[in-house]
Amino acid sequence: MEILGYIGAVLMGLSLGLIGGGGSILTVPILVYLFSVDAVLATAYSLFIVGLTSLVGSFSHMRMGNIHWKTALVFGVPSILAVFLTRAYLVPALPDPLFSIGAIAVSKSLGMLIFFALLMVAAAYSMIRKPKAPLVRTNARSKPSLSTIR
Repeated sequence: MEILGYIGAVLMGLSLGLIGGGGSILTVPILVYLFSVDAVLATAYSLFIVGLTSLVGSFSHMRMGNIHWKTALVFGVPSILAVFLTRAYLVPALPDPLFSIGAIAVSKSLGMLIFFALLMVAAAYSMIRKPKAPLVRTNARSKPSLSTIR
């Protein structure tokens, strides 16, 4: 199974190189199902793996001047802060099992995998749905200008 994991990792790397995003959403299932890593630990590993590969990949773009640093800081700092707070406080605070329905108990690991699956479905839906037509706003209160009176 480990060989399939390495093949999956290579395919994930190729797809990320082609489309440029979605690393954690692909890394977690590979770590869990092909490398038999616990789901809670796999989410932490995926953050490290994707972060490190993104950092290495950004060096060439840094040299070419393709990075808009203000945008990187506006998105990067809150993202890092949110990930840190989630991993430090939220994930450890989750009970294990999360809940039980009769004889079926949903563990923390299974709950995280279900969350990732729902996130994947939502991301897929947002990519394949048709975009909404932009709304054209008219201001009914605006006074007619000279060009509209003529």
